[in-house]
Order: sequence, then C-alpha cells, then structure tokens
Amino acid sequence: MPSSETQLKKECHLYLINGGRWAASMSIFILIAMLANIALQTSKVLLASNIVLYMMPVFLTILLAAVVIRIYSTDEISNNALLTYLCSLEFSWLFLIWMIFDSSEEIFAGNAALAGVESIVDVLVFTFAIALFVDRKIMLMGVLPLMLLSFFLRVTEIPDNYFFPLTKFICFFAIVITGQKILYTWFKTAVVRDIEKQYLLKHFRRMALIDGLTNISNRRHFDEILSQEIRASERNNHPLCMLLIDVDYFKKLNDSLGHQVGDDCLVALAKVLTDVANRPRDLAARYGGEEFVMLLPDTDKSGACRIAEKLRTALSAVKIPHPDSDISEYITVSQGVCQWQEGMQPDELVAEADKQLYLAKKSGRDCFKAV
Repeated sequence: MPSSETQLKKECHLYLINGGRWAASMSIFILIAMLANIALQTSKVLLASNIVLYMMPVFLTILLAAVVIRIYSTDEISNNALLTYLCSLEFSWLFLIWMIFDSSEEIFAGNAALAGVESIVDVLVFTFAIALFVDRKIMLMGVLPLMLLSFFLRVTEIPDNYFFPLTKFICFFAIVITGQKILYTWFKTAVVRDIEKQYLLKHFRRMALIDGLTNISNRRHFDEILSQEIRASERNNHPLCMLLIDVDYFKKLNDSLGHQVGDDCLVALAKVLTDVANRPRDLAARYGGEEFVMLLPDTDKSGACRIAEKLRTALSAVKIPHPDSDISEYITVSQGVCQWQEGMQPDELVAEADKQLYLAKKSGRDCFKAV
C-alpha cells in the first residue's frame, strides 16, 4: 500500500498552492471592493492615487506569484518559495491596512476608521485561515500578524478598555485553532480513504488481469491488449505477431510427479517467457492450462521466429526436469507463430496461431511453425 504520510504531504503541498491562489483571488476581490467603496463615497476620504500606491505591494506580490506559477509546475514549487510568497502577501496587506488607517483616522469621526480597518482584517483572517489550514504553523504565520495588528490598533485608539479587544483576540484565536484541527482531520481522513480506494482498485484490477499461479498476465488481459495492438497496427501499418506456446507432454509430468511439480514448471516457464518478452510493449500471458502466449508488437514474421528460437534456447538452458517426456529429459515447448494480416480479427489471429501450434506438435514437438 502506498505511504499515506508521503501522499498526505503531497496533498498538503498541493492544497497550500491552491490555497495561495485562492488567497490571491480573494485579495484582488477585496481590493476591488475597497476601490469601489472609495469611488462611491461622496466625500473622498483617500485620493485615488494614494490608495492605488498603497495597494501596489499587494498587486505586485500577486502578479509575481502568477508569473512563477505560469512558468513552473506545482511539483517544482518548493515549500520555501510558497512561504516566501505568503509572507510577502501578508506584509503587503499589513502595510496597506496601516496606511489606510493612518490616512483616514483624521477624516472619520469617532472610531469609524478603526471599525473599517477591523472589518478588512477580519475578512483577511478568515481568508488566510481557510487557505492555509492544512499546515497549522503556516496558517498561524498568516493570521496572527493580522490579529495582533487589529488588537494593537484598538488598544491604541481606545487605551482605557482592554477587555473587548483581548476577548475578541482570544475568541478568534480559539475559533481558528479548533476549526483548523477539525478541517485538517477531515482533510487527512479524506486523503487516507482516497489512497486506500486507489490501492484497492489497483489490487482488484491486478487480480482481474494477472494469473494467480504464474504472476504474469492472464487470458483476459491478453485479449484486451490484443485488441488494442490490432487497432494500433491498423492505424500505423506496423507488423504484429503472436506466439502460441504449449508445454510438451505436460499431462505426463502431472501424472508422474504430481500437480505441485507441474505448477512449479509453469511458474519457471512464465519467468523464461517474461525474460524473453522484455521490450516495453511485449506481453507474455498464460492462455490457459499449460498454454502460454506472447504478443510482439512492431515485430514481423522473421523477428517472431527469432524470438521463438530464443525461447527454445532459453528454456533448454534452464533445464526444468521432465522424466516422462518422449523427446527430452527436460521441459520443451511447441510454438505456433502467426503474423497479423490486415483485416484479421483477434479470434482469427489466435485461430491461425493455434493451427501452427498443431503443426508444430505434429512435426515432433520442441519446435515452432510460422505463417
């Protein structure tokens, strides 16, 4: 089963990148809302040139991050680069909030400037908390400076009353921490379940396509790949060959030495087939009983015959004992070689290979016939 911790780290990194993108989008939305609000004011609290100047660090940080994401893939963006971006965005917002508060507190009556700035800070706190909840340390780096700024501005403006700003700070902190814990638990559970689901799907697919005894492809997988390779040969006009292979006098081996020895023989033969069919698209499969098959894409008849001879040589070198064989003291195989011809259906190709296998057996076994 894949390592859940490794996958969890990958998913957290991916979420932080997407969370950073979302935080950037929300930042742009907040900036636009602020500009629209200023434009609709009957008395201009801030000059447009000033507010745009104050917003420039936020815009430039987001623009630079967008360029980096455009150039590099998510896998190439390191945690340090992500942390640098988030810190830059954080400090840009702190600068903007401070400048807005400093420029507007003399214009607004009472605590109106403080209320407006606190509203922006509250929105940003929840934005960063949601965007960064998968990593508590990074999330706290995002929300604590904003919360401390809000606390500092309030106690500076209203120095005689510490109770309400302190209560707000403690409550906000508790909400953020407990909420992060709940969300991260859900996130981790979802990731682990997804890993288990992928593993089970892969395992069940493997069980459906792999022969349980020899651990190579089974007939179902062969039929599936054969249809795909025939379609590929039709499109690309490339040759395609198959070998149908049968163990000589296998029934005698089972009868004399038992089925366990017969099974061991099939396992050893499957290993030889896998070693011979060693190109990426070559396929060795157990076709049924003591019959095996090899599928050789981009291989013509002469190439397939060389593979058949290579299999005979490799099998003779392994020397799997067969005391009751009529032609050798070791295991041998008969092979039918067939090259796909245009218009041939999968069952027709298999049938033609089976005919050649029959001819090989009729010719004395331990040989191959090709068409």
